[in-house]
Amino acid sequence: MTDPVGLAAREGSGGVLVVEDEGLVAMFIEDILEDLGLPCCGTAATAAEALDLAERHRPSAALVDIGLRGNRDGIALAEELTGRLGITVVFLTGATDDATLERARATGAHGFLGKPCTEPEIAEIVRSALDAATAGDRPGTA
Repeated sequence: MTDPVGLAAREGSGGVLVVEDEGLVAMFIEDILEDLGLPCCGTAATAAEALDLAERHRPSAALVDIGLRGNRDGIALAEELTGRLGITVVFLTGATDDATLERARATGAHGFLGKPCTEPEIAEIVRSALDAATAGDRPGTA
């Protein structure tokens, strides 16, 4: 596959963490990242798994589903990823209720990607998130 948005040249990036509790969706996103030549430092279905991977691999960005299995949702996870680890977060969501979206916006996430999403949408938001991380616009680093 070609690299339509120039992501393959972003060597030195800490990679992208995929946090999604639907296995097929996680595999779809991981395949897209691979096609774009981006390192995926892992996939996680729970906040606990995601934090473990983030601490070990220090990704530049994370794609985080809002609705996760376990006792913490993606919003609580994003607060920790951004606040403690300075990771740029993009939310994946099918949620449309105002309270959930407002809570998610309050985390300072880089952006939102509605589900279902397409390969070009994923490529564009990942490019934007990695650009922000590379430029030093990482959350928690002001």
